[in-house]
Amino acid sequence: MILFIEDNKLFIINKKVVHDYKCKSINKGFIINKDMFINEFLKIIKKEKIKLKMLGNDIKIVKNSYFKEADIYYLENILNELGFLKIEYIDIKDFFKDEATYIEVNNTYMIINLDEGLYLDLDYYKDIPKILNYFNVLLNKNIVFFGLNKNIPFIKVMNKDVFYMDNYQNYIPESLLKVEK
Repeated sequence: MILFIEDNKLFIINKKVVHDYKCKSINKGFIINKDMFINEFLKIIKKEKIKLKMLGNDIKIVKNSYFKEADIYYLENILNELGFLKIEYIDIKDFFKDEATYIEVNNTYMIINLDEGLYLDLDYYKDIPKILNYFNVLLNKNIVFFGLNKNIPFIKVMNKDVFYMDNYQNYIPESLLKVEK
């Protein structure tokens, strides 16, 4: 099983199927309420009839580039409480090619994937092209957009070649189908 958190959604990839759910316990890419998340997660598992082992399970989590050590520690504690003994991480950057800058644009935040992920809350940074022009020097000539924001195909950046995935709203979850065993 693989978990991916994006915006206010939890994606669970299990047996070559992507399950995605809006969760009240997730906001702007972070779990904001542990107990609520555990309840929502267990309801999803039950609804989708995903079987968990009695004596511990293995799980993979997509580690987004903006995650800090505290975020990872928090996730591990939650998953340990849910009975997952072996936790592996899949670095989101494994899905990127070196010759481009990948930018995740969701409804409430965006991530500029540089050496580390630069997290920008869209409540404060509303004009995406203007913000990206501030970082123009740091961006590669080619920029690739993906994420849940419906305006991705309309984002332009001065002096850059801009691309977006055909499946930009499902790029990572669909890529995870190839990773799951």
